[in-house]
Amino acid sequence: MLVWPWIFFGVVWAKRGVQMDNHISKVVRNHPQATTYFITFICSINSLIIGELFSLAIIRFAQELVTYRKPTRPFHLTVLLAFRRQTWPWGKSVRDAKYLMTKDRWWPALSVVICALIFPHLISSTTTLLTPTSFNRTALVTGYELDFSSTVPECLSWSENLTLATSTCGEWQLFNGLALNACFGGSQLVDLLDAGRGKVMESLMNNTEILTFVQLGAKNGLHFKGSVQGILPIGPNGVPTSYNAHVSSLSNPDVAAGVILYDYTVNQQGLKSNVSCSYAQTNPFNGTLLESSVASTIIYNVNCTAQGKTDALINVPTFKSTWTNNTLLYWACRDEIPTASYTIYLAGGLGYYGHLVGNIICVVNPIQSTMYSVMYRSTEDIFTATETNASSPFRFSTLINNAMVGLGQLISDSQNYDANLFVETILDLGLKFFDPPVDLRPPRQYLSLYEQMIQGIIEYEVTYFRLSYIAHNPAPPPSCRNTVTGQLRYEVYGWLMTNANIGFLIPITIINLGALFALYQAMTIAKDGGYVFHPSHPRPVMYDEHIDEGEQVPDEWMHKVSIRPTTVRSLNLPQVLGASD
Repeated sequence: MLVWPWIFFGVVWAKRGVQMDNHISKVVRNHPQATTYFITFICSINSLIIGELFSLAIIRFAQELVTYRKPTRPFHLTVLLAFRRQTWPWGKSVRDAKYLMTKDRWWPALSVVICALIFPHLISSTTTLLTPTSFNRTALVTGYELDFSSTVPECLSWSENLTLATSTCGEWQLFNGLALNACFGGSQLVDLLDAGRGKVMESLMNNTEILTFVQLGAKNGLHFKGSVQGILPIGPNGVPTSYNAHVSSLSNPDVAAGVILYDYTVNQQGLKSNVSCSYAQTNPFNGTLLESSVASTIIYNVNCTAQGKTDALINVPTFKSTWTNNTLLYWACRDEIPTASYTIYLAGGLGYYGHLVGNIICVVNPIQSTMYSVMYRSTEDIFTATETNASSPFRFSTLINNAMVGLGQLISDSQNYDANLFVETILDLGLKFFDPPVDLRPPRQYLSLYEQMIQGIIEYEVTYFRLSYIAHNPAPPPSCRNTVTGQLRYEVYGWLMTNANIGFLIPITIINLGALFALYQAMTIAKDGGYVFHPSHPRPVMYDEHIDEGEQVPDEWMHKVSIRPTTVRSLNLPQVLGASD
């Protein structure tokens, strides 16, 4: 009874918590009242056993004490009786208090009080030890991702040969159960517009919306709080890729099945972009109008060389769009410098858009690779990203070219003869948060909406390209990989010991040590001269209570008592009688 609580405590403490079996854990968590009753019942039985053993130890000690060489005082026997029954044997009067306030009586009386106060804590001591609870554990998260800041020639050569984004849609590729399409129109349209709109709302309300991206692999969509920032989330709930993170602690199915909730944080690479827009008097578009009896279509482009720039839309000679009041023209060029910035040209079509949208020039400043702290919470099923201070130049120039092509595909596919989803998203938010246009002139406040819309779309494109590039054939070389590390915190159900449990075990330890001490003293008395009973050797076993403390009572048992035999001689009675005669 003395050892098992500390053994249990030591095992659980050494393992930093013991996880309960998954099936038992569910039963315990689903029936908390029954669990409390069962544990309290066990601890009550344990308390009764400890009390009985303590009582037996006191009885045995008392038996040896009263048979010791020196007679025992009634006060000492009263103290032992009080220990056995955990009761106060003396009165509560002043006289009783004076009686106990002597140098040899106050500390036994105090010990009785302490013992009586400790016994009610025995059930609590074992209850806190055996009651299961939920506790947190941590594990290391490791994985890989594409490193867009790599300067290794092998990696840069591989990235320069990538031509995923083309103007031809419909080519699907299966990768780890995901259907990937290099085209950013069609199936990607909703995610791209949501990414842009979320970025706009974040800037207008100084708050982040929860965005759901259905094309990034999750069965119910990938939920991201705020902009995705060019990050491809990995980990247990991230996008399933060959670079996905590994958590060694959860590789055991039994451990993973017992996890109640969890969250993890990993340091991942994203991007940091800055887009600035301004109005222009004219636009550089060159177009050919194709008219029919049903509707008109325009095929257009921009001569980037005439603008002092180079083409950014690789393998895209022209864009095609409807020619109506809802038309928005788009083109992108690139500066002729190593750390290039990109210039985007936007222009409204006929009538309404021609006035309300006007001619817009947006400059995408050099993009930086930035590290983010990405956190996932299972209770919310949401990813969040917090920027750190680590940044480096973005080396994959062809990726930004592909992103510019994807943005053009989005703008082209999001408009038809009746509506333009890209522009209407911006105009609706502008009318909600700013003053309405006057005389159909484009308000300058709307420029910030175009900036955030374009920036949010580019960030999503970079995220999707991370997934597409990993699935690309040939696969990225090892020099293009960046090691991802982080920490997983998960909650399980079982037993956990803290420093407080040491204090909870003190009452039961004191009682068990007291019983052990009483038994030890009894064995010592029996070994070192306990009285040997003999029917012809009567002796007192205790003194009268009223003997003065200073009186010296002789110990008569130290004197030897000898019994000498008496010789009886026989008489010759006949001779005596004869002589008398």
